[in-house]
Amino acid sequence: MVKSVVVILGSPFPDSSSEIIANLILDKLPTNTWNKSIIDLSKISADALLLRSKDSELDTSIENTVTSDLIISASPTYRATYTGLLKSFFDQLPQDSLIGKFALPIQTGGGPNHALTIEYGMAPMLRSLGASILSSPIYSWGAEWTEDKKPTLSLINKINLSINEINKFVI
Repeated sequence: MVKSVVVILGSPFPDSSSEIIANLILDKLPTNTWNKSIIDLSKISADALLLRSKDSELDTSIENTVTSDLIISASPTYRATYTGLLKSFFDQLPQDSLIGKFALPIQTGGGPNHALTIEYGMAPMLRSLGASILSSPIYSWGAEWTEDKKPTLSLINKINLSINEINKFVI
């Protein structure tokens, strides 16, 4: 059976660290068992995200999210939480629309002291919509990247732990 995964990018900037991590995970999911899609919230109309206008791209993104088996939510950490882009998007999902879905939160930040931001922000938000949160979310900071923006062994180990959990529970 083929499963579906959607990555929701909450960074306003392209090629962010959170996007790189999400793509590394997608690359490790076999295409013969996973339908993969990416939603880059920075490319969706701000008026639509703020409920000021209708947008077919936003409607399609919401539909892709609520019909996926696995939601990977990726965001930088701003003011000790996920971005407003991500908040605006998830605010538009119907209550309980993620029941029966798994979610993998990914956040990046300035240092290890912000690692709890997933547990106090993103995970409760996803859980409030009904998602089952995988027990190995990924929080990463600058020391886990090389100068040429490659993940260190520490970050690769976190990614592999999440992949193992996806393969155990979501498949």
